[in-house]
Amino acid sequence: MALQANPETAGAGASDAVRLCSDLVRIRSFNPPGDEAQVANYCAQYLEGLGFEVRCLSHSDTRASVLARLPGTGEKPGLLICSHIDTVPVGVEAWQHDPFGGEIVDGKLYGRGASDMKGGLSAALAAVKTIVNRPEPLKGDLWMGMTAGEEVDFLGAREIARYRDELLPLQAILLPEPSDNKVYIAQKGALWLEVTFFGKTAHGSMPLHGVNAVLLAVEFLNRLHQLAIPFTAHPLLGEFTLAPTMIKGGMKTNVIPDSCSVTIDMRTVPGQSSDAILDQVGRLVNEITGETPGASSVVRVLNNFDAVTTPADHPIVSAFCRAASRVTGSQPAVAGVNFFTDSAVLTPALNVPMLICGPGKDELAHQPNEYVEVACLETCARIYSEAILEYLG
Repeated sequence: MALQANPETAGAGASDAVRLCSDLVRIRSFNPPGDEAQVANYCAQYLEGLGFEVRCLSHSDTRASVLARLPGTGEKPGLLICSHIDTVPVGVEAWQHDPFGGEIVDGKLYGRGASDMKGGLSAALAAVKTIVNRPEPLKGDLWMGMTAGEEVDFLGAREIARYRDELLPLQAILLPEPSDNKVYIAQKGALWLEVTFFGKTAHGSMPLHGVNAVLLAVEFLNRLHQLAIPFTAHPLLGEFTLAPTMIKGGMKTNVIPDSCSVTIDMRTVPGQSSDAILDQVGRLVNEITGETPGASSVVRVLNNFDAVTTPADHPIVSAFCRAASRVTGSQPAVAGVNFFTDSAVLTPALNVPMLICGPGKDELAHQPNEYVEVACLETCARIYSEAILEYLG
């Protein structure tokens, strides 16, 4: 059953967007491990109540995505608004506000996912309510996608992409990720690697009798930062970046470690080849293991997808900016982002341009005391309503 708005968090005078966001923040949907089914059910019931044709995409007993359609007349290609419904865990740092309270303090609605991206989802859900109450039908299909798994493996986006033949033709994919209502039209790609070195155990007091896998990993990291990986800086996305993010090795203080794994997060820009980067890294790994008798290694690709860009002069960008300027009275800024979204899967699968616009600040994502400003949330809902009419009216 759908939650009712909490009067202590979103009172009777609150807008639809604020009430929805308060409700959704109070439903836990951590990933990992992945527990999106309750949010999916809430959204499915809400959209069914508005007259959408709703398809629930079950991934397991606790995980689900939603794909919903408001049929248009067919005079125009459709629009897909796609929001992920999973969040990262709360973490161990103390919160000043209940991460599942949906509490509003000084014009800010606090909670895990308020910014990334239950705020954007709430704005979209509020916007479509205003659209369905219009007497005139839309001229194209309005699709709503709510995806599980965006924070880890794009589980929901991959499932929605399977419905390509039903979804197309589309004018655009709109992603309500946090952008402070700016318009993002480019996102970096990601190449995540796990490199594992294998050596030979020995007593910690006799290191010469073993092959220390931790030292192999350290040597790899030292040389990796000296590796000249070619790229051309992008006007919106900037430069390629590389960051070691995890390292794990050894079993006991007095045992020479026979294995050590490191993970590398690389963010690519247009024009780079993941295959070429993999080849460079692979040659470096082989070089290091080749210098040490008894050493070996394995390189595993954890994530690999290209940067996604939409030209600034594309008609779908101009149309969205017109809609936003009608609401705000000024032309929105157009930029790019370092993080990735479901468009990493959906844009190449559907061959449809994307843009990102949503309430909340992207720097608040994954942080304690995450919040979305109520005014920004309500403005975004109005922008979405105008954008839907710009595309499909």
